[in-house]
Amino acid sequence: MLREIIWRELLDHLQSLRFALTLVLVIVLMLTGSVLYIHDYRQQVADYSENVSENLRLLEDKAKRGLHSVVSRYLLIYRAPSPLGFIAEGHEKDLPNAFSVDAFELVGPQTILRRNYTLQKFDALDWVFTVGVILSFAAFAMNYDSISGEAEKGTLRLCLSNSLPRATLLFGKYIGTLISLSIPLIMGICLNTLIISLFGVLPFEPTYWLQIGGVVLFSVLYISVFATLGLFISCLTRTSSVSLVLLLLVWVCFAVFIPRTGGLLASRLAELPDEKTVTREANHATHEILNRYGRGRFSARWSPGEPLTRAASIADAKQAIYNKYRHQQLHQVKLAQNISRISPTAIYQIGCEALVGTGIKHYERFFKKAIEYRRSLLQFTYEEYPFNPNLFLKDADRQQLRETQITLAKIPKFDDTPTGFSTTFAEASLDILLLFLFNLVFFTGAFLAFTRYDV
Repeated sequence: MLREIIWRELLDHLQSLRFALTLVLVIVLMLTGSVLYIHDYRQQVADYSENVSENLRLLEDKAKRGLHSVVSRYLLIYRAPSPLGFIAEGHEKDLPNAFSVDAFELVGPQTILRRNYTLQKFDALDWVFTVGVILSFAAFAMNYDSISGEAEKGTLRLCLSNSLPRATLLFGKYIGTLISLSIPLIMGICLNTLIISLFGVLPFEPTYWLQIGGVVLFSVLYISVFATLGLFISCLTRTSSVSLVLLLLVWVCFAVFIPRTGGLLASRLAELPDEKTVTREANHATHEILNRYGRGRFSARWSPGEPLTRAASIADAKQAIYNKYRHQQLHQVKLAQNISRISPTAIYQIGCEALVGTGIKHYERFFKKAIEYRRSLLQFTYEEYPFNPNLFLKDADRQQLRETQITLAKIPKFDDTPTGFSTTFAEASLDILLLFLFNLVFFTGAFLAFTRYDV
């Protein structure tokens, strides 16, 4: 009996205009997104490779000038472009992608991109947009009349008059709708991935394909939320027109209103100090250490002859304050995400970015690696420093410090490698659990409402 219900529901959807329009729209958006992404990603990779090569040349030139030049003059480090940005771009073009760093300071973040800032910003045509917006709307369009519509036509009474369990009918409609929605999803994803792979943009690495598979399953779970919600609302109403209006209001709240208001609420609940206040705190910490060590005739930055330990203490104190401010910024973003998690659409976007390692997750990882890189440069300075780091140097020692050459191979290099699948899955586990709970709550609500539905 269940098989017949699923098959009938599936045929009804496949023969409908709603399914045809959904299929065409999803395929067009997926194809367009893949073509646009290929050009953008190639440009990002070219820019990143050029910047990294320029940094290596600059670092080699510094090594010839000596240890002091290597560790006390700024070097730009860059965030690597993500090859899975076609799944969840995560506004990566709007996020900072560089830091200026030496052994004593981490300055930034900065945005160094080839882009026209006067152009209006549009969301990327990635999977998150296509699935999160288009297929969620299609889920409502396909089953807004699944119960109330059949009640209006009288077919629901006919079905239940054949001693058909209500739970079986409801579950069959759910499975039929979910299969119908999965067809355009799978077709669009296969075409999108095939084009990107054929153009050599997506590396054939197991980690990437595991992440893609995880996103596909996560997308099905997300679509299921709107399928069960559509059934639930349809079981609560007597006419299909009322169901449609209610579902449209719910869709606007979930897909548009809530995701866009999380940031506004977070900015009020967790206000950030202004940059002048942060700078004053950093300067105050610098003066405290200078007074503790004795100012002498040296500045706050490390100069040849100054005790290395004093410069390192100043650097650590200043960076602790600046890093605290940067962590506050990240905390504000995470608060905004937590607020917006009452929307399945926001959960889907956050979860996809976590699964593929883009967006704010990518920036946070880049920021942590930048902090570690500065520490490695400072540690390298201590290892290569040829004198007592607690003492002032004489003029001859200062000259020796300036002229001491360092081999390029010894200098720590910055590397922004992506994380593995196990890490990204762990980061997305909360969002997976939340979507599962949404499914459970909505389907339970639909079942309870349908058991009391008067036909």
